Amino acid sequence: MKELDRYMKHCNLVFTDTLSRSDFCQVGFNPDKVEVNYNDSITLLHLISSFNELYLLFQKEYEKLEKLDLGKRVEVLGFHQCTLDQNHYRFLILYINHPVITKHEDTILYLREMNDDIKPFVTNNINRNPDDKNYYCEDIQLNSEIAQKYLDLFEKYSSLITLYHELKNASIFGDGTNYIFTSIDHCESNLLDGLSNFKISFGSSYFNTEYFVDLSIRLGNDFGIDYDNCRLVLKNEKVSTDINSYHQILNNVYIHKKYVKKIVS
Repeated sequence: MKELDRYMKHCNLVFTDTLSRSDFCQVGFNPDKVEVNYNDSITLLHLISSFNELYLLFQKEYEKLEKLDLGKRVEVLGFHQCTLDQNHYRFLILYINHPVITKHEDTILYLREMNDDIKPFVTNNINRNPDDKNYYCEDIQLNSEIAQKYLDLFEKYSSLITLYHELKNASIFGDGTNYIFTSIDHCESNLLDGLSNFKISFGSSYFNTEYFVDLSIRLGNDFGIDYDNCRLVLKNEKVSTDINSYHQILNNVYIHKKYVKKIVS
């Protein structure tokens, strides 16, 4: 499909930072004569498959983890560690709906470790601003041995937590003409409850002409393209295409690592 090949070349020139959108506006410019600089760039397939591989490893270990009884619904907000005044801290931050560890309707748990001692607390403000109305911060007691295992596991997979939050519902590239959006399941999805779908959408719109690619990928052990929920628009027209075209797109469209530098090496 010549038009698809031409458009993928356009995407690679832009998404790898080989050219900027202004380059395409030059009089007499011919993108066919420009070689794509793939240095420090990865394919869309690499981005998604890296996430899935890490997610499967985490899921396997999390299922075996002895669980703390925290509440009805638990979501991971982040993992952090730092050294301050010669004290080493690790924090696992969890949102809990209908918690059993405090009387509040919902809360944020800081599963905190300082110099190997577990010192957790709950609060209603992730920024810990005591001037907020109804602010609270309460020390609580948890099983230290299990809490330590939580911290060890989430430290091991801290890059997955970052990756999940970076890609869950995000614009990872945009210059006003070209864009890439990603989403994982839906707005209320939860890493700890399991994930099923990764969607990546990218396109270009200029001079009343639109190009659009919508790729839906199954996550988990059944990793692969969900063809029924993919879409391709070239020059304003939806294109009926075979499954090989979607594989071609995933394997041959690149993005520079700097746009996902927090999450991909």
